[in-house]
Amino acid sequence: MRPCKPGHSQLAKVQLLAPFAEQYFGGDGMLDLPAGNLFALVASLNKLAPGFAEHAEEGVAFAVDGLVQPDWSLALTPDAEVVVFPRIAGG
Repeated sequence: MRPCKPGHSQLAKVQLLAPFAEQYFGGDGMLDLPAGNLFALVASLNKLAPGFAEHAEEGVAFAVDGLVQPDWSLALTPDAEVVVFPRIAGG
């Protein structure tokens, strides 16, 4: 796991599924990152891997504490567990 920046008290435990761990994070699929909501999490991920945010807008989905979360503005609880996975198109 990569350490978070000092001074941040709210960390999300982030699990990146394929292909994101390999494509953007060199295979590192588990991170602890500061994030108050999913928008902030995407910003933190984008700082580590520039270009991730553009991909996230159309191709990423999130599960927070075991539930798929479509609302990126919803506040994350301290120590939230977030899984990042490919969005699946459906109809």
